[in-house]
Amino acid sequence: MNLRALVELTALISAHSPNLIESGRPFPLDALQRYWSCSRAQSRLWLARLTDFPVEIATASPQRRELLWQRTKSLLADVLVGELVARVWGAVLSAGDCAAREVCGNPIARSVLVQHAAVRHRALQVMTENSCLTVDEVAPLDRLRRRLERWTDVLVGHLVRRYGLAEFAFDAERAREFGEEQLQDSWSAAELQVWDLYFVCLRTSLPDATLPGGRLGELREEIARTMLSTFPRDAFLDTGMMKSVRLQRLLAGADRSETRPLPHRLKRLPRGS
Repeated sequence: MNLRALVELTALISAHSPNLIESGRPFPLDALQRYWSCSRAQSRLWLARLTDFPVEIATASPQRRELLWQRTKSLLADVLVGELVARVWGAVLSAGDCAAREVCGNPIARSVLVQHAAVRHRALQVMTENSCLTVDEVAPLDRLRRRLERWTDVLVGHLVRRYGLAEFAFDAERAREFGEEQLQDSWSAAELQVWDLYFVCLRTSLPDATLPGGRLGELREEIARTMLSTFPRDAFLDTGMMKSVRLQRLLAGADRSETRPLPHRLKRLPRGS
């Protein structure tokens, strides 16, 4: 799974998360445990490799240096996109707790976010404090970082707006603005397809960068499977596609007043520049 595919999957989960949150069912404990275990193992492996990099590159030959940087560049991209996944899924878990009045998902979500904060700090140190790296090498990663931060705020927008989960956004006000548009769209007419617009923009603004394989690849895939397995069976159509939020609410007889339309405004989405 490359970087763009992982963000698209996370966007799909965010778009359909009301079907999970509003189901009223507690999250499966085994899925929560798997997510926490995989995230902890992922963070430890990231930290170990980032800690080794400065010493390795300082003593490497020119040929070895290029190999090390290509490997570490992929690792840094994995860290950055991993934080987007952790923030979006963490907001979904916390919103589920709010809706069900449970305390199951939020503690795990916060624990994973704390782990990511330590990894992020180390990753930024590698990018900004390593004299062996040039500005031209680091600049594309910094642009990717800023782009993923904006997309994080897009994808958590409706959860921040509806459940007050500002801690999962990078810029809470920006997330709330996107959230207004998303909450309107969930009961709107067919012509207001804001999530379709998001997916088009995702495919043009994010690279299909290759992420690390091996154990990190296995952990990434398991986290993705865990998120999908948390959705109840009735959240899917017979074809395997997820039901739209609007359809699920109509079938469940949900009260439209919970998501009454808000003023529709187009927001500035992350660009590819």
